[in-house]
Amino acid sequence: MAGLTVVTPPAAEPLALSDVKAYLRVSGSAEDTLISTFIETARVFCENFIGRALITQTLKLSLDSADHGGDPLWEGTRIGPDLNFYKSFISLPNSPVQSVTSVKTFADDDTETTLSTSKYYSDLTREPARIVLRTGETWPTALRVANAIEIVYVAGYGDSASDVPSPLRIGMMQHIAYLYDQRGDMKDYQQAQTMPPAVPNMYQSYKILSGLGGSNLMAIG
Repeated sequence: MAGLTVVTPPAAEPLALSDVKAYLRVSGSAEDTLISTFIETARVFCENFIGRALITQTLKLSLDSADHGGDPLWEGTRIGPDLNFYKSFISLPNSPVQSVTSVKTFADDDTETTLSTSKYYSDLTREPARIVLRTGETWPTALRVANAIEIVYVAGYGDSASDVPSPLRIGMMQHIAYLYDQRGDMKDYQQAQTMPPAVPNMYQSYKILSGLGGSNLMAIG
């Protein structure tokens, strides 16, 4: 997602190198670096596909305004008044969110202000999680034109591989096996351009929908 950066990456991967090597039936150590790269690649693909963080990591979300949250109200050409939909919340990508570290705003002269925790509620139960203004509170005004709001938070299922749901770990195993097998072999070009159907199928029930009909639009207020 644009505006989302990793402050502190996960300290471990959801799959141990030894487990992946056993799955691939690889006994030697000559390809350990390559397989480790495949593990990271499969994890990043999984996280991007389902919109979640697997292992505990610290993220930073930068927004131009509170209304700039990636919640499209329609698609295609539209005719009508130029409306500004006020939102009392900001959705946080990459669930599950464990905690919110800070919410900061920046004035046009780049002066930084930390929003008091008494002004907002961290809704960590909903997916995606939200920063919701308390009753009677409003977002600060006269902010700079870009990256005016910065939210730092911790996301992920936990610190160890065992915290990650098994279907996601198995899907990653199958993805890695596919990457290991398809290393530039172009004898079947069409096959090399597709993912094994079982992988997205295993990920699908964990995928967080966004946009029209998605959970990001369930609570506009």
